Amino acid sequence: MLVLSRKLDESLIIDGRIEIVVTGISGNKVSLGIMAPGNVSVYRKELCMISDEQAPKRRSRSHAKPSCWRTPGKVQSMKNTLR
Repeated sequence: MLVLSRKLDESLIIDGRIEIVVTGISGNKVSLGIMAPGNVSVYRKELCMISDEQAPKRRSRSHAKPSCWRTPGKVQSMKNTLR
């Protein structure tokens, strides 16, 4: 895992087309802005970890099922660090 330090309003670029910007820092919470092409889906990790029984109830607000719900195998836990 690559761990980067970023300050407020600093960003990083992924694959030359996805930009992630630190838009706010408050206590232990970090707000991120994500600029990506329309064909790139971005989901919060907790949505990818919802069990199949919970998914239909949660999905009622959205039109599409996140592709990460279809990912086989175990989702690995990652600790993201902002310094």
